[in-house]
Amino acid sequence: MTQSAETDAAQLREEIHNALVERLEWFKARYDIVKFFAFRPDSERVYLGDKGKQFCRYCGRTSPEVKFKKLAHAIPDQVGNDWLFDYGECDTCNADFAKRIEDDFGKWTLPWRSLGRIKGKEGVPSIKSNDKKFRIDATVASTPAETGAGAVRHGLKILMGVNDVRHELDEATRTIKITLDRPAYVPMGVFKCLVKMAIAVMPPEEEQRCAHLKKWILQPTHTFESYPYRPLNILYQFAPGPLPNDRVACWLLRRKPESSDDCLYMQFVLQLSNHVFQIALPMHIEDRKQLEAGKFTTARWSNTWSDVDHQLRYGRTGFKFFDMSGVDLVRGESTFMNFSYDQLIDLPDTVAEPDDEHKAG
Repeated sequence: MTQSAETDAAQLREEIHNALVERLEWFKARYDIVKFFAFRPDSERVYLGDKGKQFCRYCGRTSPEVKFKKLAHAIPDQVGNDWLFDYGECDTCNADFAKRIEDDFGKWTLPWRSLGRIKGKEGVPSIKSNDKKFRIDATVASTPAETGAGAVRHGLKILMGVNDVRHELDEATRTIKITLDRPAYVPMGVFKCLVKMAIAVMPPEEEQRCAHLKKWILQPTHTFESYPYRPLNILYQFAPGPLPNDRVACWLLRRKPESSDDCLYMQFVLQLSNHVFQIALPMHIEDRKQLEAGKFTTARWSNTWSDVDHQLRYGRTGFKFFDMSGVDLVRGESTFMNFSYDQLIDLPDTVAEPDDEHKAG
């Protein structure tokens, strides 16, 4: 490495380090962490609520009016959660959430979960195109422990035509850009799903402040009139490179009483492998001053698995704001990801299996 290259690398290291420290200090000055969970394959299960009470934190009903036979996931199992469960969610709300909001979240995140090999209840979700000429499936292989993902890692098997426009191949760098269609979803349903996760983990005193959000996420339809609050932003981040895809972490952050007026009252962060989803909960009373003045901002909550060395090796973390205020079904949306490949194989007349519809997995 030349002296110039060494200088550039040192400057980049310092730049990444300073950015991470700056974000951390921003949150430390403004927020308390009121709840934090981090799970890995060998973690013990955690059960929220009181099994003996049989009281639903969402609809407020008790047994025998509603049943509590199902073991409800505080965070959907589709994202790999097999550790955090909620005794305070009745079977009726559980079924409604699965149909009205978790399905939207699953469909919106499907391309990322599939390409990220994030294992849900039915395994790693496959992606199959309607024209039967494009398919992505997970494979299982051993991997060195230093990758940070354990001794077993899911790879990807991609079947597509040479001239398929959904990919851009660079054989010189052994990289590929894949463009994937999302199944149809409702944006507001996606946002509500993250709100539901936040309510599941929050302490009782904060639950009482969120009665309006419980009522909102239980609505049978998505309408702006049901809670006229905009925008419903998701701050999404993607950290390139191999990261553990068998872990889940989440944080609930509450504004400090002595904090400045430039931030909103409560934030929730969900971290899955390379992906971070961050929202500010809609709190029109606690945030009245900030909303009326229009003077509030947020820093990005850094992916705790993507440190300075990781970003130096694989690239900086990217981010994007998604406005999820929409109440209509979104069709024909696509997203893309770049990654490296191990082997390129020519197969004659390869097509995907017939498929009636995309599954959220």
